[in-house]
Amino acid sequence: MSPAEVPFETVQKWQEIVNIIAEIMHVPSALVMKVEPPNIKVFVSSESNSNPYERNEVAPLNTGLYCETVMKTRQSLLVPDALRDEEWKSNPDIKLGMISYLGFPVSWPDGQIFGTICVLDRKENSYSEPYRKFVLQCRDVLEADLRAVARLSGELTRSEAYLEEAQRFSHTGSFGWRVSTGEIVWSKESFRIFGYDQSLAVTLDRVIQRVHPEDRALVQRTLDRASRDGKDFDNEYRLLMPDDSIKHVHVVAHAVRDHANELEFIGAVMDVTEARRVEQEMYQARTELAHVTRVATAGELAAAIAHEIRQPITGMVTMANAALRWLSRENPDIGRARDAMNKVVAAGHQASDVITNVRGLFGKDTQEKTPTDLNTLIQSVLAMVSIDLHKQSIESQLTLSEQLPPVVGNEVQLQQVILNLVMNAIESMDSAETRVLSIKSGITERNGVRVSIADTGSGIDQANLNRIFEPMFTTKARGMGMGLSICKSIIESHNGRIWLTAGSPRGSVFQFELPTGGAER
Repeated sequence: MSPAEVPFETVQKWQEIVNIIAEIMHVPSALVMKVEPPNIKVFVSSESNSNPYERNEVAPLNTGLYCETVMKTRQSLLVPDALRDEEWKSNPDIKLGMISYLGFPVSWPDGQIFGTICVLDRKENSYSEPYRKFVLQCRDVLEADLRAVARLSGELTRSEAYLEEAQRFSHTGSFGWRVSTGEIVWSKESFRIFGYDQSLAVTLDRVIQRVHPEDRALVQRTLDRASRDGKDFDNEYRLLMPDDSIKHVHVVAHAVRDHANELEFIGAVMDVTEARRVEQEMYQARTELAHVTRVATAGELAAAIAHEIRQPITGMVTMANAALRWLSRENPDIGRARDAMNKVVAAGHQASDVITNVRGLFGKDTQEKTPTDLNTLIQSVLAMVSIDLHKQSIESQLTLSEQLPPVVGNEVQLQQVILNLVMNAIESMDSAETRVLSIKSGITERNGVRVSIADTGSGIDQANLNRIFEPMFTTKARGMGMGLSICKSIIESHNGRIWLTAGSPRGSVFQFELPTGGAER
């Protein structure tokens, strides 16, 4: 198998996977490596900060690389700290600063080695058991994709006599659709995927009838747009079968014109139910890991606050009780009572300083700020939540200004703001009939930058519009009321502002503005 035989769409999907791995595990490098004797090649590299590995970069085999060992042994490899390991302290990756490694072999369906999926870190890292399982599940997704690639490239390139059998093995049907007459031609595999008898005439109504009710509006819009614009389409949606089971299908169609200039579409429909099942497991693992991280962080913060503030509060109580005793005497000791109350005031100031320090976590000078492209952050966030969008059949619409100037800010914090607002939008559309996520970026009248994130959910009660950014205020059943408050703190620490308005005709629109180098103050 050659690298060219892995489809571009699959490579894009793998790019999203390694980006998610690097984000969740907080490592600089997540890679998919491929063996191409006599070399080993960086096939996909995470778009994370401080990642020294470039895509398509090659290195000779037999030089003692981490991944070379995984490919030879066909076993996973964990190196917590190569600098302390006699076997690995001369590893070439150390020259790039990568001293810890976790990798798993990736194989073709016939058992031949494809390469590895791995993560590397600049510091000692033993990679906890949940992280190891997470990377292993990602490896399973890659191998599921390679099985699909092998079926497509191996079976569909055979002679016409084997086409029907190849489609059955690959769960891929073919079809033709003549727009002017509505005529549709299906292969046997397409009939099998949709669960219709081959004696039935195929119509668009029958296609729509089999689509899951929650996805019908999306499919209808795709068909209407394709027949109107005459352009290729690529779509994925669910089928609701007669036995109430659900299938996931991926449909790709190419627009052509016949000799009479009539529009036709020739395409393929693939049953990707198994791949989506594995992806769902990966998504669940990612969600659980993210939850564990949030809980751990919140727990550490709460413990720190409790530890720091316990002493001044205890002091205030003790001194206040002492003052009461001095005042309760038959001859009140005003001097001692005054001294005790002064100590209460001092302890109060100390407690206030603790709170101020906590708020300083989002202060202006606590994090490094560099020129940041908000369009790039928006696109990286959409890549992170692509599984969530697909899972809830949400259509994303991007309108990003090509002339958007950079803002000076902390990239991680601003990305967290966008991610928080996008996830809120996704969650708000859980029960919506029409699900559209709209994200826009543009330049304000004062040469600042504005980002808006709109949803078609149920919206926010007008009575709560002024409270939505308050700490501990939430409209979610399981919300903590901290996400939007933190977003507000981050935006304000960047000299910006954030607000919420009602969407039209429904939903909510979160917007924030940030200054640029040329913005008016």
